[in-house]
Amino acid sequence: MKKLFIASSNAHKLEEIRDILNRNGISDIEIVCPKDLDIKEEPVEDGSTFEENAYIKASFYHDIVNYPTIADDSGICIDFFDGKPGIHSARFMPELDYPERNARIVEMMKDTDNRGACFVDVLCFIDKDNKINYYKGVNEGEIARKPAGVKGFGYDPIFLIPEYGMTEAELGEDYKNEYSHRAKALKGWIVDATDKL
Repeated sequence: MKKLFIASSNAHKLEEIRDILNRNGISDIEIVCPKDLDIKEEPVEDGSTFEENAYIKASFYHDIVNYPTIADDSGICIDFFDGKPGIHSARFMPELDYPERNARIVEMMKDTDNRGACFVDVLCFIDKDNKINYYKGVNEGEIARKPAGVKGFGYDPIFLIPEYGMTEAELGEDYKNEYSHRAKALKGWIVDATDKL
């Protein structure tokens, strides 16, 4: 069975990736992550773009395991904050946990109609020939007037999908694993690159 290293220790992200692959008929790949190999070292994500950070993670772990590796970098870009937090999404308002962070964002935006936002995911894949490939997924939405839903994580409770009138945390994994930014990036990889393992 072919191996694919996923450069993430985030249990939610790994679960999403596995489900997205299964939904798209990819079940004959052994998924390996840092925890499986007891890899405790982590790269320093000091890039200035999603692409740079995804590459930093992919190359760091690929150098350790020496087989095809996927890493992604993702974040939420909010129009009201001029596109921030973007690549700093995981470290935005670091003194707060996500429920507190989401509540603070909603409070800061309570008087504005400038609510546009998008989730961005850039996936870097280093294939069996050590070639570097990028795949990008973007999901457009808005910042909700208040957090809602318990089926997601991170910023999902405030990311509203206008055509459904619900947040990603309300819509849950069936929606996310078909239409989310990560699903779109992974589907691009599936179409283009599963023969490069």
